[in-house]
Amino acid sequence: MICATIGRGRHSSLLEEWKAAAEAGADLVELRLDCLRRDVDLKRILKVRHTPIVCTIRRTADGGLWRGQEEKRQQLLREAIVLGVDYVDIEVDIAPEIRRYGKTKRIVSYHNMQAMPEDLDDVVYRCEELDPDIIKIAVQTKTLAEASQVLRYATTAKFPAITIAMGEIGAFTRILGAKYGAPFTYAGFNPERQFAPGMFSFRRLQRDFHYNRINSQTEVYAVIGDPIEQSLSPAVHNAAFRHLGLNKVLVPFRVPDGSLPSFFEDLAWLGIKGCSVTIPHKEAILPLLHQKEGAVDRTKACNTVLIDANTGERTGLNTDYRAAMDSLEMAMGGRSADDGPSPLFEKQVLILGAGGVARSIAFGLERRGAVVTITNRHDERATALAEEVSCRTVTWAGRASLLTDVVVNCTPVGMHPDVDDTPLPPAAFSRAGMMVFDTIYHPENTMLIKLARERGASVVTGVEMFVLQAAHQFNLYTGMTAPLELMRNVVKRKLGPLRDE
Repeated sequence: MICATIGRGRHSSLLEEWKAAAEAGADLVELRLDCLRRDVDLKRILKVRHTPIVCTIRRTADGGLWRGQEEKRQQLLREAIVLGVDYVDIEVDIAPEIRRYGKTKRIVSYHNMQAMPEDLDDVVYRCEELDPDIIKIAVQTKTLAEASQVLRYATTAKFPAITIAMGEIGAFTRILGAKYGAPFTYAGFNPERQFAPGMFSFRRLQRDFHYNRINSQTEVYAVIGDPIEQSLSPAVHNAAFRHLGLNKVLVPFRVPDGSLPSFFEDLAWLGIKGCSVTIPHKEAILPLLHQKEGAVDRTKACNTVLIDANTGERTGLNTDYRAAMDSLEMAMGGRSADDGPSPLFEKQVLILGAGGVARSIAFGLERRGAVVTITNRHDERATALAEEVSCRTVTWAGRASLLTDVVVNCTPVGMHPDVDDTPLPPAAFSRAGMMVFDTIYHPENTMLIKLARERGASVVTGVEMFVLQAAHQFNLYTGMTAPLELMRNVVKRKLGPLRDE
């Protein structure tokens, strides 16, 4: 169950948002009464109860906005209990002063906005000794190991426990608590208001993670990277899992550079079945793999890891490579037969960029018999990659004068927010029948794609490559054919002008 958190400065706004949350499907709402700027009028607030509620009046030391007298705050909590609210949140230090009464359930909580305390075991024990119905632990964490430890308390506590590692590095605890018995998780109803570091919006937990479907039997997959907040992988994979009735969830993990060993060691107990790998780990992960497919060896990049449930062995694969080739070949009419020549055979292809994506695509093109030329702002990087692939280079200044059949942009030029930039000037589109492939997918219609269309070139957008690489991953994760059109629609919805948060 998702508890939609609401906090407004005016009573009327609070009541309006509570009603809106009920209409949006919230089964439980946390009313953050510490956000009210005037004296709290509980009778007015509780006159019409749109949903069951958690009554919370959070002190500033615990991440709240209450600035009144502590005696008054505790008096309001007692009044809420007398008025029969469903849950009341009482901090561990004041829980002995506030008695159980009626049917109101007690959430005995501990918050630490600065760090995870060394005596957290003792804190959990104290919460358990203070007549709770639920215990809540919310502490700021700085490492994956700390976040893992916080979530693990949910499996050992004597009472139903909500254990939250605050901050982006611990955001996964807000999702996976459901697998380990958390009675609910908190989410901000208004996406423009975040009440704690790492908190998801109510709509995103509903739509991207299908939170209420997660249970103890749910299989866990991950997307790992840094940054990770804007990854589309959870929305795409989870929509496909749900569509096919699979009890699986793909969760984002922020894994800072240098933290890959910790991810695999400290989170091994989660039983993660597979990982989608993104920046900055596609090359750094190679030494941590037990097995690699040939494409990973050739491209020196891995974007997919399968983890053996029995041995823990990790197998690395590269679906970026397959997706890029599939995108181009399908746009060019496909192969005449499964073992027939690629439509890329002997085509002149210019690759813009010399990073990891460029390497994967260059190797794929070379294997299909294309004549590849690489260019990069830094000539030495283009030369180094060209020597690996055994192809040609052209200077960045001379890129527009090269006659080519296909252009592939592997640079970030034109990516959000710099949407007016293009890696090629209009003069480059002089050859009839050109094809332009931009690996950027946000936005889908980059300035490069727009210029290419205006000049009559065929285009392939980064959305197609992203969807196809996700589809290949889905097949590896499940052994099933991915629902391509559904996945494509999810990406377009997330990137569109009316995108949901």
